[in-house]
This record gives sequence, C-alpha cells and structure tokens, in this order.
Amino acid sequence: MTLPQLQTIIQQAGGGAFALDYANGLLIKLNNVASHQVPAGYLTQFSQSRNAGDLRGRLLEINLVNYFATQNVPLSYEVKQGATSGDVDLLWKTCGADVFIEVKLLGQDQATTQKINEQLIEYGASVSHVDDDTSDVMRLQYTIIDKATLKKFEYPPVNNAINLIAIDVSELQLGNVDAADCVLATLGSARAKDYFGTACARDHVFGLFELEHESIHAEWVERINAKLAGKPHPRNYIHGVIFLFRDPKELAALSYDLKASIAWNTNLIPDALASAINVEFHKIIPCG
Repeated sequence: MTLPQLQTIIQQAGGGAFALDYANGLLIKLNNVASHQVPAGYLTQFSQSRNAGDLRGRLLEINLVNYFATQNVPLSYEVKQGATSGDVDLLWKTCGADVFIEVKLLGQDQATTQKINEQLIEYGASVSHVDDDTSDVMRLQYTIIDKATLKKFEYPPVNNAINLIAIDVSELQLGNVDAADCVLATLGSARAKDYFGTACARDHVFGLFELEHESIHAEWVERINAKLAGKPHPRNYIHGVIFLFRDPKELAALSYDLKASIAWNTNLIPDALASAINVEFHKIIPCG
C-alpha cells in the first residue's frame, strides 16, 4: 500500500487533517504487519470502513498486531473454534496453550459525544463531568458479553483454549479510565478496594467474573442477567480480559502506542498458567 492510497482510505472514512497527520506512522505499521504472514486481503479490510469510528475500530487490530510482528511472534488470523459459525480475530500459541483473542474498540457513549459536540457548536468549547462513574463499568460488562458471542467461542471451552477479549477502553470515563475501573468491571468491588483502596470501591457493582452475589448486588445482577437473556455466562468460558490503553488517546490518532493489563478469570484458569501467559504477553505489549 502506498501513502496516497492510505490517505484516500482515511479521507473516504471521514478522517480529516489531524487523522492524516498519522498516515506516515500507520503506513510503517501496515507494511510491518504485511510481512507477518497475514492472510490474503487482511490489510485491505479496513479500506471498506464506513466511517471514522469503523476505521478506528479496524485499525486497533493493526496497531495491536504490529507489536507481535515487531518481535516476530507468530499469530494466526480469523480462526474458527470447533463448529462455530464465526471466527475469532487472533490465535497466539504460547505456554502450551492456544490463546484466542477477540479485539474491540469501545468508544465514548453516544449521549456524551452528542453533548460535547453540541457544546462545541454553540460555545466553541465543552465542559463535561461524569455523574455516575459506574455507567461505563456496566457498558464495559455489556461489551464483554457481546464480544463473547457463542458464534465465535465454543461453550464449554475447546480443549487447551484460553479465550481472551481485548478491549480498548481509552475513551471511557471521559478518557480518565484506569486499571481500577477494569478490575471493578471484571473482579468486583472488593478486589478493586484491595488493589487500589477504598476510593475505588463501588459496593453495588458485581464483577463479571465473580460467582457469589449479595443482596446489595441484586439490581446489578438483574441487569446482567437481562443482557444475557438465558445464554451462558462469559465467566464460564472466557478466561480473561485484556484492557488496552492508547497513547495518544485522541480520536484522530490512527497510529499509537499501546499498554495493557489483563484481568484473569481464576474460576477457569490456574494461577500458574495465567502468570506464565501474563509474563509472555507483557514481553510483547508493555504493562499499563
């Protein structure tokens, strides 16, 4: 792919001047990934992006894969588990396990985005604050449930499979999301308090990988159960969640650095295996 071709793709998806500023860096990554035994047509998929948000979602995988390509770590792409109808984005073989990774960019919620845009149009500036900092935690749990679709992941899990959902959370909490929010969403309030202190606890929040809930969690659990609508719970077949953090966070940034943290579902994966995969993963992508 040439630079003019890439610039055309960015512009057709609605990218403006700031997005074009990242074209050179993105082109280097695209060429690097192209040499990493990707399937035919893999690098042209993002050229079909319908809008800027779609383009950024597709390019998240490119930025992620570039870390593996830079260190010559083999990956398989668009991999099927058993008899499922869909494909999981990536397969990484490490520590004697088949690590399946499904990738998602979780953007700012539409209502907040609309409010900011309205303020910019009317005043030329915007001021926002988070009224309920657990609303994005719920959105994050909903997104994990959506990405853990049984069209892609077999239930019960395939033998030797470690199923991970990788989510870019950089835009949550008005860009101020941190590891505490991620632990809260997956491991629950008590673990968030243990790791990060009382200020990060939200007693009514029930983590997606938690098993036993109390009366204070009733409303939260009810909403999760409504979302599941009788389908198997992800805690029974998803082994962990990779939380990705971009730098820079700007929406126009199409090429960026990534840091990551993994929250493990200890109901499914032994501590020793989780620790071993964690070590190997952070040799590729820095801990964030």
